Amino acid sequence: MTTKASVWRRLVTCLSSLKFYLNVLCLVVTVFVLLQICSIQITQRSLSLPPALLTYLRHQPEHISENKTAYLVEKLRESVTFLPLKDYRFSNKPLEGHTWFMSSLYDNQTKGEAQYQEFPSDSSKGRLLCLKGVDEHDGSWNSYALAWPEALPTNAVLQEGLTFVSYNQYDYGNLWHGLTAVVPFVAWSLRNQCEKPQKWVLYHWGELRFGMGHWLSEIITATYGQQPKFLRFADQDKPVCFEKAVVMRHNEGGMSRERRMEAFDLIRCKARNYCNISSSETSKPQIGMTLLLRTGARSFRNESMVIDVFKRECKRVDGCEINVSYSNNLTFCEQVELMQKTDVLVSPHGAQLTNLFLMD
Repeated sequence: MTTKASVWRRLVTCLSSLKFYLNVLCLVVTVFVLLQICSIQITQRSLSLPPALLTYLRHQPEHISENKTAYLVEKLRESVTFLPLKDYRFSNKPLEGHTWFMSSLYDNQTKGEAQYQEFPSDSSKGRLLCLKGVDEHDGSWNSYALAWPEALPTNAVLQEGLTFVSYNQYDYGNLWHGLTAVVPFVAWSLRNQCEKPQKWVLYHWGELRFGMGHWLSEIITATYGQQPKFLRFADQDKPVCFEKAVVMRHNEGGMSRERRMEAFDLIRCKARNYCNISSSETSKPQIGMTLLLRTGARSFRNESMVIDVFKRECKRVDGCEINVSYSNNLTFCEQVELMQKTDVLVSPHGAQLTNLFLMD
């Protein structure tokens, strides 16, 4: 009995000692800290990966974790989803809001500036724009997607440098409709260290176009100092992803008058330099009147009478000189020079009036 009593006494003494409680407390704190570290690691993994992918990974064999990065990149590559460039759900309002062209994406816009999309950017979460399809007749057969630079779609080609992607509801052959599609790109360049595109991708209703009118091509050459190069897609199933892309689909929509005038002033200046046209006042008449005529349905019915009327009136004004020209008979630089000498322009309604911005 004495032995048992001694043992109990020692046990009670041990349990009631401060040293014992400190040891137990240290053990509990250590276990708690370890549990918190494990919890944080699990949380971080949950935040960095989609829940569905986490669940999928937990059911995979252990050897997959040895090459997890490559595995996840491949899964991201396979998850890239291409959508139709032309969304028929919005065919009744193709130019409103996000439009029916790349309808799942919204534009960046500062008040008074051109509406545009830029890739990669914060709004795209660092993803690149990828385009696919070669259809020239139905834009719904062409498609687009966003992809991470490290996980581009299978068979994708990376287009280096800056690419301008233009959507035009109208026509790149018409002077006015073509120019209004180009002006917002010029305005964007003015706000971005005059950055020049390496390539252009042209769409009309989501359908690919591989060229533009000569006059518009000359405007771009003069403005950017290089001829526009139009991207051609090699294969229906071979996507092209862009290192950097700027997309315009509203033409001048959203641009203030000040921004439009700024862009037009730059284009005018560049066009005159391109054509080596001096701005010297000595080569200009005091009052230059130009009759810019055209052929076809919108031409004057009796041109000779119209010309005689304006010649007669011009003679009544000191210093007035009249020039009668046909827009289709003039080269680009001849049109630039003619407008530089023009103070009064007379012309039927039509795209040839686009030359107005080349006047002083």
